[in-house]
Amino acid sequence: MEHFLNIEFVYACMKYFVLIGISISTIELLYNWRNFQDNRLYSWKVIATRHAYSEKSLKYQLAHQLLKYPNFIGVIILRLLVILLLVIPGIWGFSQAPLFLVLVLTSLLINYRSPFGQDGSDQMSAIVSIVLLLYHINPENTTVAQAGIWFIALQSLLSYFTAGFFKAKGEKWTTRPNAVYLIFNTATYGSKPIAGYLQNKQMAITFLTWSTVAVEVAFPLVLVTGYPGMIVFLGWGLAFHLMNALVMGLNSFLWAFLATYGAIIYCCMQLSAYWIL
Repeated sequence: MEHFLNIEFVYACMKYFVLIGISISTIELLYNWRNFQDNRLYSWKVIATRHAYSEKSLKYQLAHQLLKYPNFIGVIILRLLVILLLVIPGIWGFSQAPLFLVLVLTSLLINYRSPFGQDGSDQMSAIVSIVLLLYHINPENTTVAQAGIWFIALQSLLSYFTAGFFKAKGEKWTTRPNAVYLIFNTATYGSKPIAGYLQNKQMAITFLTWSTVAVEVAFPLVLVTGYPGMIVFLGWGLAFHLMNALVMGLNSFLWAFLATYGAIIYCCMQLSAYWIL
């Protein structure tokens, strides 16, 4: 655990976890490249109409050149190449900040070009990437480095709390808690074996539904629980995201939020008055 008091180690964990998640989403985009053609589902000619920009404006012309087909495929490939360069250890004797800048810019372009189906993992990955960029501009600046770690940790905890808070306001999560069963019973995110097992097991459904809401709302308490409370919260988070990845296909959530766990551990250890290594 003492490794997580090392700022450089925390940022290394943040970097590699987030890059795994971004690489998965990038490969998925590249695999579905045909959908970006002018006569397909995500045609730029159609998507561009949602903006009120004049076709003569510089902003439109720049966006058009970068986001039209096939140029947009080049943006995706560029992001994948940058990821590959960033994960090769020990070959860069200079700052990685320019690579992270390209990563952030290409990610913003991709999010702007393909706004459909984005979720919290995309937003978290973008936030972590920006913090990594700021850190690598001047890694020797301890104040900025620590501020970045605290920002990521608090952003992650806020995400958990917000998710739980709005679940708690939903009837199917609290008043009639069967949301977990309904999710497992869907074609998109469901699992027939799990849905079949949970059928007519209302106590198990209620427990799974309520426990999800309760732990998400209480997750920020990880900062004050010390050891082993921190392990309990982070262990639940890991199991939760791993299950969602395996059962529901939400693999990007796993890596995006794992990228924040090093920062959470660092902050917990900074706040803890008594720590057992």
